[in-house]
Amino acid sequence: MICINVEATFPKVDLRNKHSRANRHRRRTSCCRRKKGEKEKRRKRFFLKGTSPDIKGLFKMICRMVNSVMRYIIFIELLYMLNKATAATSPCPQFFRYTRNDVFEAMGQVEIPSPPKNVALHLKIGLSVATSLPSKYVGRLELAQSREESVKAIQQGRSLFYLVHFPVRRPIPVLTGIWFNNQRYCSGPRASGRVVTSIFLEHTLFPPGILPTSGSQGNSVETRPNFDEFVPPVQDQRPNVITIPLPTQTRPNPSLPSKMTTEKPFFSNKDNTFDTFESSNYSDCGRSSNNNNGTINLLIARGMKTSPGQWPWLVAIFIVKIEFEFQCAGSLVTNKHIITAAHCMKLDEVTLPASTMLVSLGRYRLREWREPGSVNREVEEYRLHPNYKGDYKDQTADSDLAVLILREPVEFSPFIKPVCLWSGSTDLRDIVGFSGYVVGWGRDEFGNPYLAEPRMSMVPIVSQEDCLWSNAGFIAFTSNRTLCGGSRNGSGPCNGDSGSGLVIRNSDGRYQLRGIVSRSILDRTTMSCDLTQFVVYVDVAKHMDWIRTQIAT
Repeated sequence: MICINVEATFPKVDLRNKHSRANRHRRRTSCCRRKKGEKEKRRKRFFLKGTSPDIKGLFKMICRMVNSVMRYIIFIELLYMLNKATAATSPCPQFFRYTRNDVFEAMGQVEIPSPPKNVALHLKIGLSVATSLPSKYVGRLELAQSREESVKAIQQGRSLFYLVHFPVRRPIPVLTGIWFNNQRYCSGPRASGRVVTSIFLEHTLFPPGILPTSGSQGNSVETRPNFDEFVPPVQDQRPNVITIPLPTQTRPNPSLPSKMTTEKPFFSNKDNTFDTFESSNYSDCGRSSNNNNGTINLLIARGMKTSPGQWPWLVAIFIVKIEFEFQCAGSLVTNKHIITAAHCMKLDEVTLPASTMLVSLGRYRLREWREPGSVNREVEEYRLHPNYKGDYKDQTADSDLAVLILREPVEFSPFIKPVCLWSGSTDLRDIVGFSGYVVGWGRDEFGNPYLAEPRMSMVPIVSQEDCLWSNAGFIAFTSNRTLCGGSRNGSGPCNGDSGSGLVIRNSDGRYQLRGIVSRSILDRTTMSCDLTQFVVYVDVAKHMDWIRTQIAT
């Protein structure tokens, strides 16, 4: 057998060096990877270098907590902004505040501090919401506690609480007013929007021993409020006697016939008869409770002072805004009907709903709401003459008439009586040269917008020809159903006297309604009525058929 020497046959290979090179390559690669990873870690968490693992874990936990808190804060902010966008602000937080019930629905809470004891307590609130109601449900006003607990709170001198349930969830209605036992506690602006609904809710609490009036059922009296939809006016402005600017050049005023120098205070009615309407006391129409004609007083454009009860058919018409604002005057003709000017039912070319109006009868002092002998009434509806356009382009006073219908009739008294409607001849020529009387709270010669007490002005009636010849501007706003009158000496009805009645006293001592204050010429210097010109009135006698129809229905 042959044995072969391997060393001699094959060259020697240094396996140790071979493995050494591979190991060196692996070590080099591993080292690079390790350095790269450490560099990445240092870049991500360089500020934690040298900290212990416990601190690192704590920091991670704090970061997670901060993130959670930030998300919660953002959510709360969004919720607050959403709630702020949809919630309303109370105009009088001491009496009314917004709250939410168990299902997170918005409600109102009314607080009446220390109400009087042992008397009937009547609460009325006004709401305004910028939408139309989806149904006939208009909300509800109720005691926050039971009747027994509420009466106990009253006896202990504590506050009385009510809850207000709104008819809609969105938008939340805003409070426009709170009245407690006929006293205004709070007032606020209406909601703004294309369509606005006004709502009134009422509640009466009868304590033990106080019986409700006839017709009331139980303790809580809730009447369905009147509400109307209307486009709110852009700005607030009380309507005046409509003044018409004229061209700067007009024909000179001619002298009037000599018959104007002699005034005829009494008019003899040919048939001396009067229509009777639904009021059983209408036979007492046109009678003044005070025969004192007053003394001269330089007020209401050089008018005469009046006394309470002297003009018992005079009515003050207010509109409900932030507060009750005097709007116009009117004349009571039955126990439920008032005649005034149609333009008094508008504000900045916007027709006002009846629910925004309140009338005061028997009123003498305009701002004394609890004046003895005076009565306040809400307006159920009003009717404009069908020929009244209400357009600013239509300047004529031809049919500037409106009849207001009260929600509740009024009882006649020495301070509240109707004026007689016109009867007999309707020919204007039959009253030319006679003097009528206009009474109102309107602007005086000192620029006061309205007066605390009414003043009377004597108005001589002129012919249509004299009126037109006095100023060419009268052609634009007179017709065969208007009449002109005035002394042209700076006295007469002015801004704020719109709707006042022109009454003529007949030989029987009764006053009959013949005209309604409507138009005057504008004085460009004072930007008010020019009382050196005549004033234009609606001739009531030419509209008697329409007036009788409105009163009879």
